[in-house]
Amino acid sequence: MIEAALTLKDGESRAVRMPAGSAFQELLHYLRVPSAAAGKMLSVELSTGGGTEIAAGDIASVEVAPPHVLLRDFLTDAERVRVLDFALTHVGAFQNSGVHEAPTSAFAPPRYRIRSSRVLDGPANGVMAAMMMPKLQDLMPALWPRLGIDPLPLNAMECQITAHGEGDFFAVHTDDGTPEIAHRRISYVYYFHREPKQFSGGHLSLYHTLYQGGYGRCGKIAADIDPPENGLMIFPTFIFHEVTPIRCASAALTDQRLTLNGWLF
Repeated sequence: MIEAALTLKDGESRAVRMPAGSAFQELLHYLRVPSAAAGKMLSVELSTGGGTEIAAGDIASVEVAPPHVLLRDFLTDAERVRVLDFALTHVGAFQNSGVHEAPTSAFAPPRYRIRSSRVLDGPANGVMAAMMMPKLQDLMPALWPRLGIDPLPLNAMECQITAHGEGDFFAVHTDDGTPEIAHRRISYVYYFHREPKQFSGGHLSLYHTLYQGGYGRCGKIAADIDPPENGLMIFPTFIFHEVTPIRCASAALTDQRLTLNGWLF
């Protein structure tokens, strides 16, 4: 079930729960194509209890809370050492993430960086992906209801190790927002920084998605999570999220915010 806040055209707001998948996509279709909403009724469950029907044409917008699951103590001690040793062995292969917004025209301002970090992706897509894939496939059947989306066949993955140090960040974004990454369905982030932590910041902030006209944009902040070492975060790729700026006096890899992260599809 999806937790949502419906805003009606008369200004009334209703907190509801509704089935994920086709039912929610039907609502988005009515927002995109108002003429299709004529005479259509949607069945929803009120958050206060009980069910009701709402005329599709009366809905002005819907705001959806970001479904996510945080699992603590995800890997064994031996597996944690294996991940850290892998990162240290390939320390020379990390590259700047280099994600930028493109200018809208030849007269637009220069590109600006929306992300600052270093990533190790090529090697991680081998050994680390082989370790993570069966674990995640075993987990997902129990997580679908908590994520509020219909089960999906997930047969492939992308995997990388990301290091965030002094001044690094990742501004608000989704993990499926451009055509080349639209195939991604589930994001996962495993945290393996050392304790006690040698950096501050680096929280994972999650945002509501506000649908108006059937298309989503970033809504209000929903959660500000200081991820635990050896914790695994799972969320759908359409969720708006960010990594808040980091302060880290040390340049050593082991002192930075380290994640083994990627996407299932």
